[in-house]
Amino acid sequence: MKLSRLILLLSFVIVIYEYRYRIVNSLLGIAMVRRFVVGNSLKIPGVRKKLFSSFLS
Repeated sequence: MKLSRLILLLSFVIVIYEYRYRIVNSLLGIAMVRRFVVGNSLKIPGVRKKLFSSFLS
């Protein structure tokens, strides 16, 4: 039972890893999710500084 769960979990992780960019693109295609991700990433000082310095120069 534990071995089958481990194999199932490992298979799931491999599939997620293999299709990670498709999954992220699908999620960011949803406007509410994209707004949430962008809004929260701009709260990180290093990201905000880097983005705004590249926009203004």
